[in-house]
Amino acid sequence: MTVEMSSKDMLTLKTKITADLQKEDGLYYRVKNRKARAGVWTSFSFVAIKETGEHLCYSDNFFVCCNKCLTVYQYRSANGTTAMSKHSCPPAETNQVMTATATRRDATTSEKKLITVALADMCAVDMRPFYIVKGTGFRNYTQTVLNIGVNSKVGMLVDNILPDPTTISRNVQMRSNAGREILTAALKAHLAEGIQIGSTTDIWTDDINKVSFLSVTVHFIDDEFTLHHRTLACSPFPGPHHGCDVLEKYEGVLRKFGINRYDQVTVVTDRGSNMHSADGIPSLYGWIPCCDHIISTILTTTRELEWLKFYHLALELFDTIDQVKALVTYVKQANLQDEIAETLKQENATRWNSALRCMISVDEALPELTEILRARGRGLVSKVNKIDHELLKEFIAFLVPFQEATLALEMFAEPTIHRVLYFRQNLLKHCQVVAADITTKEKDGTITTLKKDSPAFIALKPKFAELIREKFIWSDIHVIAALLNPKTKCRLDKFGIDSVDIELGQKNLENMMKDHMIGSGIGKRSVPSHKRKKEYSRRVVRRLAEYSSESDSTIEEKPLADDVQLDFSLRTELNNYICHRCSDDESTLLSKYGVLFWWKIHQNEFPVLSRLARSVLTIPASSAKSESNFSDAGNTMSKKRNLLHPSKLDDLMFLRSMLMSSTVQIRVPPITES
Repeated sequence: MTVEMSSKDMLTLKTKITADLQKEDGLYYRVKNRKARAGVWTSFSFVAIKETGEHLCYSDNFFVCCNKCLTVYQYRSANGTTAMSKHSCPPAETNQVMTATATRRDATTSEKKLITVALADMCAVDMRPFYIVKGTGFRNYTQTVLNIGVNSKVGMLVDNILPDPTTISRNVQMRSNAGREILTAALKAHLAEGIQIGSTTDIWTDDINKVSFLSVTVHFIDDEFTLHHRTLACSPFPGPHHGCDVLEKYEGVLRKFGINRYDQVTVVTDRGSNMHSADGIPSLYGWIPCCDHIISTILTTTRELEWLKFYHLALELFDTIDQVKALVTYVKQANLQDEIAETLKQENATRWNSALRCMISVDEALPELTEILRARGRGLVSKVNKIDHELLKEFIAFLVPFQEATLALEMFAEPTIHRVLYFRQNLLKHCQVVAADITTKEKDGTITTLKKDSPAFIALKPKFAELIREKFIWSDIHVIAALLNPKTKCRLDKFGIDSVDIELGQKNLENMMKDHMIGSGIGKRSVPSHKRKKEYSRRVVRRLAEYSSESDSTIEEKPLADDVQLDFSLRTELNNYICHRCSDDESTLLSKYGVLFWWKIHQNEFPVLSRLARSVLTIPASSAKSESNFSDAGNTMSKKRNLLHPSKLDDLMFLRSMLMSSTVQIRVPPITES
């Protein structure tokens, strides 16, 4: 059965299709209707799916778009082309600074040369990177200057328009304070709905002034099912960094933004002792560990002393790794890098994925390096011959799924927590020993062969699987998140979750729905005569256990009639959702636009679950947003900017977070004829 979308949801879908058509690597492309006779088809094209070449349709209506502005319409031959013929492209947007009579033109060749010379001089004199011209902020600034120039009928001295650095600093402070007020109001309104938020935090120390900073981010899904991520603070954090100190600082940041409800916040951090100690953040807030840090811990265990006992199991592999590192070091020291096309990457001892990049770079450059070293003589080619190339390729293939899981779970612009169980099981499956070659035939007829493992990986894979089971521990919130994904709600058994845990997850899901009824249109639950005291758990799994009947210590009382009716309504909604099977159209929308868009178009069918989805899917799977903040902060607090006050860095990071939430227009690709 195809679910009918409201006009508002259909408008949102059309907008998404238009945005996708603007991308060169988008999912759709335009196809001319060469069979049509109506003149309107000279200005319109069908929207087709790149993967299949089929015309995109929904409920027997085809999607068509204007060739000029890419505005999308629905078309059915029985209804004709009336709506299309009435279409007029919107006027091009103009900057408010430009006058109404101003016209646009392309820069001449001589003007482009002048700009190039001026930018080159700026990079040389002010020691700025060439890539500054690609920065969104620099381009906005340049466009503003051009627009002012259009309105100026006479020349203008640059000293008369450029502000003093202090003026810019005050403007940053003023706008960041105003932005904090706006964000505070938005968060208060969001929490007042009874919808929860996610958060991340971490500590970073800059290399120049040795000042410690605490990053705090917030993640929330609004009533339009859009996921927002904002930096609340990247503020100086002097003094001791014990668990209770981190909690006090973190709680202070949340209070500044009007976040006072402990039970509406779930925090994601690494497993550092100061982040999840008994007297720290988990003592008041829901807490789950960062999945990226877990994967990193699993792979960097190879550097711990306990791994030495496994060294004898894979002597050839460890020797190959050592030889690769030695080769990279020699190439750098002998200044051979300029003679090869590929840049060899050196390993960073603190980042496991740097080892993968190192191995890949050597694998790609190995044939070229062999010829160069052979030409140099003196037996230098032995540095390459000592490397077992097949074992190197096998090691790269082994690490790639870990890298894919890391990249997928560190995204913060879209939900990720519902994918944790999938990637955990995928890594466990990847660590299964392949004792013999396995040949499979794909649907398109392609035959692929999975080669058997070498003795080194036959010995090591079980050890990695053991580490995954030991360290990559899922909790109830991961099961609930997977249940809220229409694609996986009936496939949790394939992710290693047994029937008992699936049943418990559904029970927890039903009980969590009771906290999300208000605002769903179902009604308000009657209040019992007594209140159960809230106990803040160390982990989300313990907090969710309160919903379970096994841990319910409340006094049993006879339920009221309206309570029974509400329980029945919730159970009916949950059962209808579990039994719901996505149509082909729904599956297409889910694949193209994600789980949040699915919940948006089904919020009337599942009102309580859709509110619950906003609370659960907002929790990030990793603390990558805070990690990203530290990368940006490191670029801001540079050697040439070492006198920047820590509070000013906080203002800059907050303002950057607000400004970077805007979208960027992408040019329109050409039409493909069929």
